[in-house]
Amino acid sequence: MGLLMVLFALSLSIIPFSASVSDNEVIHDLELSHTNPRTNLETQLLALNPFYQCDIYPRVCRAKNGVAPDCCKKKCVNVDTDRLNCGYCGKKCTSNEGCCKQKCVNMLTDRLNCGFCGMKCKYNESCCRGKCKNTYVDKRNCGVCQNKCKDGETCDYGMCNYA
Repeated sequence: MGLLMVLFALSLSIIPFSASVSDNEVIHDLELSHTNPRTNLETQLLALNPFYQCDIYPRVCRAKNGVAPDCCKKKCVNVDTDRLNCGYCGKKCTSNEGCCKQKCVNMLTDRLNCGFCGMKCKYNESCCRGKCKNTYVDKRNCGVCQNKCKDGETCDYGMCNYA
């Protein structure tokens, strides 16, 4: 057990002298897959040490199960889905938008990301308040979102009380 602790301490003291990557550089798994000189054990030990910040050691982010592989302002984030760093560090989505595949989208109205990223509405549906609705027959969204038919009326072909 004592030998294991000595090896652990020794590996942590060697890591800061290894090659480093420039500050605030966004690191993706594909970019480093062939150039990573560190072993898996070294990278995991780096992630366990709270004193190693990703702006100094960007590979720390990749060691945390790949959930947040990018480093932005000393924090591990995922620029594919992070609203405050959408596509690149510092790009913020507005309050009514989410970040899907590095693009800010309004998930309340976007037919390709309705309610959440990747939820596609069918060809005859519209995204109304984050839910796919068929505006040709839905009496609460008749013709367009939020157009309610009166009591007793039906929605046909996108019109209330058609015929």
